[in-house]
Amino acid sequence: MVKERLELNVTILVVSEKGDKRWEKLIAYLKSKGAVIQSASTAKETYDILKKHHVNIMIVDYDLSDIKGLKLLKRTKSLSPHVELIFLSEKVTVSKAIEAMREGAYDFYEFPINSRLIIAVIEKAIEKQSLYVEKTELERRVRERFDFGKIIGRSKAMQHVIEIVASVAPKNVNILLTGETGSGKEMIANAIHYNSRRAVKPFIKVNCAAFSEGVLESELFGHERGAFTGAITKRVGRFELADGGTIFLDEIGDISLSTQIKLLRVIQEKEFERVGGNETIKVDVRIIAATHQDLKRLIEEKKFREDLYYRLNVVYIELPSLRQRKDDIPLLASFFINKFNEEKDYQIKGITNEAMQILLNYQWPGNVREMENAIESAMALAEKNIIEAKYLPSFLLLTPPRDSQFYQIPQDYTFREIEKEIIRQVLEKKGGNQTKAAKMLGIGRRTLQRKLKEM
Repeated sequence: MVKERLELNVTILVVSEKGDKRWEKLIAYLKSKGAVIQSASTAKETYDILKKHHVNIMIVDYDLSDIKGLKLLKRTKSLSPHVELIFLSEKVTVSKAIEAMREGAYDFYEFPINSRLIIAVIEKAIEKQSLYVEKTELERRVRERFDFGKIIGRSKAMQHVIEIVASVAPKNVNILLTGETGSGKEMIANAIHYNSRRAVKPFIKVNCAAFSEGVLESELFGHERGAFTGAITKRVGRFELADGGTIFLDEIGDISLSTQIKLLRVIQEKEFERVGGNETIKVDVRIIAATHQDLKRLIEEKKFREDLYYRLNVVYIELPSLRQRKDDIPLLASFFINKFNEEKDYQIKGITNEAMQILLNYQWPGNVREMENAIESAMALAEKNIIEAKYLPSFLLLTPPRDSQFYQIPQDYTFREIEKEIIRQVLEKKGGNQTKAAKMLGIGRRTLQRKLKEM
């Protein structure tokens, strides 16, 4: 227990009448357990300590002569909302205890003091404190991670994006992000949320392409028990969970027309009903939508509602592909090296000029995500403390000329290696669609599937 509190920097403030000997044994016992003790005997002393020191727990005489317990509690919570306050009183009544707990007291006990009981209560209060400390630290790290200054990109294309994001983040408007897969849309959505007035509220992410139509509606809006086969309990939807915060709807171009209608209602009316329910639920949610598809083309094809498009597209941000921001490749390489050094305890100090030139020459169809994977792979294979060209994934050497279906193949590759890499790149170019890839390769779909299985 002592070690845990020392790690948490736990300080206990004891507030009692000066010279009250009933507290001496408890204070000595707390000190023997390693707690840092602060003492006060008046309201002024209490407030001064709270302003100057970090206090985790307060143990307070409810019947102080210069201030009532509840008044002290309210003032304490205004100065330090997360301090856990335990009251002791000469005579505890149910109404007195209930009122104190309602105002935020952690617990209420009667004299004489049972030191071991108080220690047990303090341990539980510290547990609650540790959760708060962890939550606060996590929130700090998230805010730091998604600070605009931490977004990697000195190229003109990315600086333009960062300027727009910094401008619109504090404003309560919906945003549409577009860009190729892997270009960083989710990272930008995080940055917008955590730099907005909604940062302390939930940030809920939904990959719309990952669910079928019926399942997606349940994910977004929730469902009532018995709404459909398998709905054995009520489910709260993502919009309800995001109330007061932000919802990130990734791959918005993949949702069905019927779901689009329901989504439009949420945007316009700020309300919806769960699937199978009649209760109207009101929500206040900011929407950040993202897609790699051309929504205007989908509108022309009657696959996406024009009115929904304009509701989502209050501010439009198009993320550049990595091949459009090649000036950022050295920065990204350095960032990923540092990241994986920390995460995986590697000792990589840099990258050779030859390896960097290969990174610069490659077209990166998978964008930043593909580059991150390539760096991680090279670091795992590196036998020295520097990334050399030979440690990079072999596909980086098979860079196709832009706007060409032909590939430059190193002379020392075997036929098997060449075939494998060409199939991989064609599949990548066709977005994983085996039918289209087979047609481009000039083979049947079953032949392609057999080759993939063999590989």
